[in-house]
Amino acid sequence: MARKIDPAKRASILNAGRVIFLRDGFASAKMSDIAQEAGVAPGTVYLYFDSKEDLGTAIGEDFFCELSNGFAQVIKKLDKPSGIKDLVEWALRIGTEERDLLALIKMQLPQRKPDCEDGPRSQFLRTLAQALERLQANEHARQYDSLALASVVMCILQGLIMTCVFSATDTEQMKIAAIKMLQHALFKDTVLMAQEKQGAAASKPTKKLQSARN
Repeated sequence: MARKIDPAKRASILNAGRVIFLRDGFASAKMSDIAQEAGVAPGTVYLYFDSKEDLGTAIGEDFFCELSNGFAQVIKKLDKPSGIKDLVEWALRIGTEERDLLALIKMQLPQRKPDCEDGPRSQFLRTLAQALERLQANEHARQYDSLALASVVMCILQGLIMTCVFSATDTEQMKIAAIKMLQHALFKDTVLMAQEKQGAAASKPTKKLQSARN
C-alpha cells in the first residue's frame, strides 16, 4: 500500500532541514536533529526523504520552485524598459535576502545534473525565453534567437545574485550598469529616448509649484 504524503509535514521537514543545514552545515547535520526541529519522529523523516542527500537536493529544488513563481511574475513586465529595472532589482533582492541559503545550496547541498531538462535552471530558461519571444513580437524590440538571448540574460542575473552572495561589493553601480545594458540590448533607441524624455518631463516641477517656491 502506497504511503500517504502529508504536504504540510513534508514542508515542515524541508524547513527544518534548512534550519539545521544552515546551523550545522550539511556534512555535520544529523537527521535526528532535523526530525526534532520538525517535531516528528526520526523515522518519519525517512518516509519523505530516503537520505540526507535526498533531503538536501529537495531543499534546493523547493527553493528554486519558490523563486520560479516570483520570477514568472517579474518577467511579465518585460514588454517595457521599466521591466528590466524590476528584473535586475529582483535578482539583487534575492541575492541579498537569501544569501545564506544560496551559499549553502551552491557550496554544500547535493544537486542534480545542471543539464537536467526538468531541473530548475532549464525551467527558468524556458520561462524567460517565452517572455523574450513575446517581447520580440513588439516592433520596438531588437531581434535575437529567444533561447540564446535567455541564456545570456540568465548569466547576467546569476552573476548579480552570486555577487551578492559571495562578495561584499557595493552592487548599486552594478545594478545601474546591468539595467542600462539590458535595456539597450533589448529595446530600440527610439523607445529608450522616449522613456528618458518622459522621465525628464515628470521630474520637472509644475508651473504652480514653481510659483509657490517663488
